[in-house]
Amino acid sequence: LFALTLLALVLFFVLAFPSVAFADHESPAIFVKSVVDECLYILKSEKNKDLQAEKILVLMKTSFDFPAITESLLKGLNVSDKDKSALTEIFPSLLQMRYRIFVKSPDSLTVEYERYEVFNSGLGAMVYTRTKIPGHDLDLNYKLRHVDGKWKIYDITVGGVSFVGNYRAQIHKVLSQSSFADFLSQLEGMVGKKISQGYGR
Repeated sequence: LFALTLLALVLFFVLAFPSVAFADHESPAIFVKSVVDECLYILKSEKNKDLQAEKILVLMKTSFDFPAITESLLKGLNVSDKDKSALTEIFPSLLQMRYRIFVKSPDSLTVEYERYEVFNSGLGAMVYTRTKIPGHDLDLNYKLRHVDGKWKIYDITVGGVSFVGNYRAQIHKVLSQSSFADFLSQLEGMVGKKISQGYGR
C-alpha cells in the first residue's frame, strides 16, 4: 500500500502541470493531454535538476487549485486562515520535492486518454486515463474545476482512492498528536524551506 501511494504521488507530479492558460472551449481531456506533453517535455529537455525543479514548481503553482486542496486537506479541523495560508504556500514545494525523489525516467511512461465527464453545470470535470510504466498499469482519474476561466486540478484518484483524501487522513493523524506549528516545522524540514519566520511559534 505504501509503494502504491508513492507511485500515485509520483504520477500525480508527472502528469499534472500545464504551462499556459487554456481557452474555455477546450475540453478537460485536451487540457490534461497538454499538461502531460508539457511536463514530459520539461523532464526530457531540462538536464539541470535545479532548473528543472524550479520550472516544475512554477507550473504547479499556476496549475493546481492549492487553496481548494488546502481546504480539503484541513476539512473538519479548526484551523486559522493564517495556518491555511502557510500550508498552501509550502505544499507545492512538498509535492515538487517528492517528484524529484521518485521520478526517474519519463521516457518509459505512456498515457491513454479514455474519456471525460463534465458536471456541476460545466464547472467540474473528471478525466479518465490509463497510465503505464514498466511493471505498473494504473487507472488515474483527474478531478478538475473551472477557476478564473481555466481548468485547474484539485485531486487525482488512483484505483478509486483519492490522493487528497489519503493525504488528508495522514495530516489529520499528525495534527491529532502535535500542534500545527510543529507540523509546519516538519514540512519545512522536509523541503528545506523556511516560511514560518515570525509565524508566532
